[in-house]
Amino acid sequence: MRRLPVISPPLPDGGGRIQSPAGEFARVVNGGTYRYLAYLEFRPDAGRPRGNHYHERRTETLYVISGRLAAVYQDLESGERTEAILEAGDLVIVHPRCAHVYHAYEISQAVELADEPYDPADTHPYELGSG
Repeated sequence: MRRLPVISPPLPDGGGRIQSPAGEFARVVNGGTYRYLAYLEFRPDAGRPRGNHYHERRTETLYVISGRLAAVYQDLESGERTEAILEAGDLVIVHPRCAHVYHAYEISQAVELADEPYDPADTHPYELGSG
């Protein structure tokens, strides 16, 4: 989990964000093999969070475009639990067997990339509760 820095060109290999009069440019990944891309909207009035599951095979990369989210992650092997507030510019890599849930503080937007296509058989419910 890290926040992409706002910097001046050129962008480093690790990615970053450039603010310009034309708008923001954010390089989230550069290289790798991705087989899934989704736009996500999070609403605080939805009555339920997004997530509360884990994947056996899939690695997800989440980039927060706007808003604020409470995130909870739990590594199912070690039991380690992490809670964080995610904001615009934050980048999170969620590895297989890491349960995750997102609660919106405000209307928020993100993109999600994954190395595997969506497979409902690889989405396993796991209740993490609130962050």
